[in-house]
Amino acid sequence: MNNIVPIPKSWKIQSAKKSIPIDFFSDEEIRAMEWWIKQRIMKYKVRADVHKRYLLLFKTLLWTGARIDEALAIRPVDIHLELNTIDLITLKRKKSVMRTIPLHRDLKDAIMSYFIEFKVSVKSQERLFPMTRQAVDHYLKRMQRDLGFKIHAHKFRHTFGVKAIINHVPLSVLQEWLGHSSIFSTSIYTQITGMDTSQFMNQMQ
Repeated sequence: MNNIVPIPKSWKIQSAKKSIPIDFFSDEEIRAMEWWIKQRIMKYKVRADVHKRYLLLFKTLLWTGARIDEALAIRPVDIHLELNTIDLITLKRKKSVMRTIPLHRDLKDAIMSYFIEFKVSVKSQERLFPMTRQAVDHYLKRMQRDLGFKIHAHKFRHTFGVKAIINHVPLSVLQEWLGHSSIFSTSIYTQITGMDTSQFMNQMQ
């Protein structure tokens, strides 16, 4: 997703099955969350390593669209820096299967820096994020309390889907990236409303 179109707060997405809005982060909110974590890295030296791990998890959720359990299952051996890809276990199936998605440049840079700083072996089969889902929820709730907007792990997945659609990623490709068994599940991300659609008309030849 090069030359990424920004996501303003005014945009909405609504499920075709349920007449309720689906939450995703604006670019302003993404910057605020990253700032919040980086402030804790600088302020709390004793726990800086923990916050650095959460910063990498933040970028992983944002740039892979992984479900939280899928992200927490990632091992260094699943990340192929030379191929610019990452393998994820698709958990929402009767039988777990692996899917491979491209590494976004920002995530790749973050992973490489983390591996170097913490001397992580690329062949390691230990979990990259040795924390529980409950611990992640607690961390995000503290962030939510301080920043004043709703934050939960699945909202990153919705944000990834919206970013992909507005940057012209084909629906079939996004389906593969998200690990949806049906393209109809992926199509919810096309239901964007409240946005200036003139940009699309201007692109037509």
